[in-house]
Amino acid sequence: MIKISNVKLQNLINSAFLQEFQDNFALSVGVASLIEDNQGQALTCPSCFSTFCKEIIRTSPRGLQRCLADDMRGAALAVRTGKPAVYQCHAGLIDFAAPILLHGQVLGTIFGGQVLTTPPTQAACHKAAKELGVDAAKYLAAIKEIPVVTTEKIHAAAKVLFSVANTLSQNAYQTLRLKETTREIVLSYNRLENIFNTMSDGVIIIDNNGIVKQVNVIAEEIFDRPGPELLNKSVKELMGSEPPFIENIYKLQAAYTDFEIFIDASLGRLHCLSSGRPIVDDEGELSGAVILLRPMKIVHNLVNRLSGAQATFRFGNIIGQGPAIRKTVQLATQAAAGVSNVLIEGESGTGKEVFAQAIHNQSARRKGPFVAVNCGAIPRELMISELFGYTEGAFTGARRGGRPGKFEFASGGTIFLDEIGDTPLELQVALLRVIQERKITRMGDNKVIPVDLRIICATNKNLAQEVEKGNFRQDLYYRLNVISLKIPPLRERQEDIPLIFKYMLNTMGREWGKAIKKVDPAVITLLQQYHWPGNIRELQNIVERVISIAEEDIIKPEHLPEHLVTPAGLPAFYLTSPSKQDDICARERIKQDLNEKERQQIVDYLLSASGNISHAAKQMGIARSTLYRKMRYYNLSN
Repeated sequence: MIKISNVKLQNLINSAFLQEFQDNFALSVGVASLIEDNQGQALTCPSCFSTFCKEIIRTSPRGLQRCLADDMRGAALAVRTGKPAVYQCHAGLIDFAAPILLHGQVLGTIFGGQVLTTPPTQAACHKAAKELGVDAAKYLAAIKEIPVVTTEKIHAAAKVLFSVANTLSQNAYQTLRLKETTREIVLSYNRLENIFNTMSDGVIIIDNNGIVKQVNVIAEEIFDRPGPELLNKSVKELMGSEPPFIENIYKLQAAYTDFEIFIDASLGRLHCLSSGRPIVDDEGELSGAVILLRPMKIVHNLVNRLSGAQATFRFGNIIGQGPAIRKTVQLATQAAAGVSNVLIEGESGTGKEVFAQAIHNQSARRKGPFVAVNCGAIPRELMISELFGYTEGAFTGARRGGRPGKFEFASGGTIFLDEIGDTPLELQVALLRVIQERKITRMGDNKVIPVDLRIICATNKNLAQEVEKGNFRQDLYYRLNVISLKIPPLRERQEDIPLIFKYMLNTMGREWGKAIKKVDPAVITLLQQYHWPGNIRELQNIVERVISIAEEDIIKPEHLPEHLVTPAGLPAFYLTSPSKQDDICARERIKQDLNEKERQQIVDYLLSASGNISHAAKQMGIARSTLYRKMRYYNLSN
């Protein structure tokens, strides 16, 4: 709101108009006139000022001071009474004043006067001239030129000035209101303009004929065209088609929210989420509509962030200095720089997803989503809908409005398909098509949706053998196996076991507020002798155990699980003599006995868990589905 104290009369009323009015008034009435602002500064040139006032009274310092005091007194009187003020100045002349007000505050004053009602006496003139220190003869000669008018004429002139002052006050108020309204309009426009251009959605404003009248910066980016090229085009021409819900906005005034739409833009077919509302005027008549567009890529990224579909691990998080793991990390780093599909092979618990996340975070897609899917954990009948999504009514129980699949959520980033070897054959055909065409179609729909993603797969099976058995398509295997990473199991990384164990101790110790300062060397020996069927995940579980039960700041052998400490509790082939750790023959023997060792270990875990599959799998650090598969392989019943 504009402060009255900052308002200047000259900014509200045209000075040329004020001067013309003042001159005409002075000539027609025969009085002098002047308009001043509230600071006493003249806004007009004096009209019909007498020689007596200009050259006699106001040339005297005392006379000028008295004139200004008289004018201030007259203006104050008019403000106080609400009527035109008629007063006599110190020289005996009759003056009158009318204030120009705005909300009760004086913006200026119209002065008139310099007339007499009766001629002054010679004695009075001599006395006044003496007081002002001016020549008496000149004083007498000048005052004789002052017109003598009736009192009625003076009051009539004062009323005219007061009426004009009131009119000027009203004009000043209207002008100020117009300025305030204009300021508010400009401010509102600037606010809306800033909101309009800082929205993360593309905004299109159309008239009631569906013609584009305004777009924001994001809309220009979506269509990859400058704003002027988008204006004055029909919304149908702009989008390549006109869905009924958009047409209904400006024809039926029907709003819609979060509808999926496909736009044929210059960059190709765009998949967007759209909302729209009609725009009506003050009489409720339709004057257009506003359409919002949000690329589904942005929607999916938001969903992925909220659902935690992001990669957190990097190559620096992979602990190990052994030649086997270093070689794998080097190859994975090279794979990250490319765009090819990656197949990661390794036993359960070796950290396949850690490698997948590290590859993503070092690739050009690191700012995009990372969506992980465990193919072995999804029921066969739900796999298609989970990966490809579905439309409303695609099957019994389908969510209203449908649902995007994992491939759509991963667009712009990486999808990690874990346990790819468990994928049903019918799904392998669809997966092959995605790899070849980079397009998907939701269940129950015929619209083709482009997806831009990199595929990283992982398996604990030998896919080459699965291909030979007919369990995995050969063409899909070659498509996925462009770059192959084989992660060594923990038993082949004995030199890394102390590093990983101590790293986990420190990390978990800080999280749990428990500092472990020392590890008994016998603990490391026992860890290196163990076979580790559950690999890194099993080691992590053991670290949690020792931190939980250690009462002091040192880890001792008695803190380890019994089957790691007591050789009698395990078959002999579970242990490796420390003196023979570097003996190649001993390693070969261990490798040959691997299956028998793993079978016995599964039996031990099942016995310790009283046959509970979930508990046994958790203790081993592997998924329940993996344990089921191993049990079938070794012909073990529950």
